[in-house]
Amino acid sequence: MKKVTHRIKNKRFILTGITSVLLLAACGNAGAAEGNQAAANPDAETIVVGTGNAYQPFVYLDENEELQGYDIEVLRAVDEKLDQYNFEYESMDFKNILTSLSADKVQLAAHNYAYNDERGAKYLYGEEAYNNYAHHIVADESTGQVYQSLDDLKGKKVFASPASEVANILETYNAENEDAIEIVYSEATGELLVSGLKNGTADAAILTKFDVDKYNKQFDIHLQPSDEALKTAGIYYVFQKGDEQLQSAVDSAIKELREEGTLSELSVEILGADYTK
Repeated sequence: MKKVTHRIKNKRFILTGITSVLLLAACGNAGAAEGNQAAANPDAETIVVGTGNAYQPFVYLDENEELQGYDIEVLRAVDEKLDQYNFEYESMDFKNILTSLSADKVQLAAHNYAYNDERGAKYLYGEEAYNNYAHHIVADESTGQVYQSLDDLKGKKVFASPASEVANILETYNAENEDAIEIVYSEATGELLVSGLKNGTADAAILTKFDVDKYNKQFDIHLQPSDEALKTAGIYYVFQKGDEQLQSAVDSAIKELREEGTLSELSVEILGADYTK
């Protein structure tokens, strides 16, 4: 499991009082630097955030092995508002994030999580969505197939990442329909997923409209999505059961970011459109 730890903290503060102003004027930049350090909360609780490393543009490692992406930038903005916490980040394989949350190795999970009952029984979801997306069934246009519902996928092979929301959708359907869909578990994304749809490794996949548009542009292909969304979901951060204090603090910060327009700005800047509404 690859882990990269990043310490992120840049709290804004206000210096008040004539004495402080005079001190800064007298001491110059060195005094200002000392003021910054003094203003930081030495009693801030460290919160370890478990996140992924290969899901652009939501969370990924750049060429310098630094965490980037929409999910991370929202959390950095949240951290700016919460002086009582200091966020650290550990990137790892997607399948290990919630396991790490269960084992108390991390206290917050960030990887575009939509709610489902199985996860809801084990973990505490936030109540403020920081993103929204709609799942569509997709197939390569060259096959001549357009799938509009899960019933259309009976007897078909469908890609799903292990422990993902898509896997949950398919597994729930199969539990009620005698395993009618053959689930092809794979962590392939991007070019490997697209080539798998073209060469018949799988007949279909379930992707967000965002991913469909991205892959079509990136690889100059024609993935055909279903006309209607299979499922529309809010995206939330996930916490340990019983950690309502952290959940409430993060939710309050997200609400402020939405009201300020920051969420929309980050979505447009990083994702290319406002997916927060």
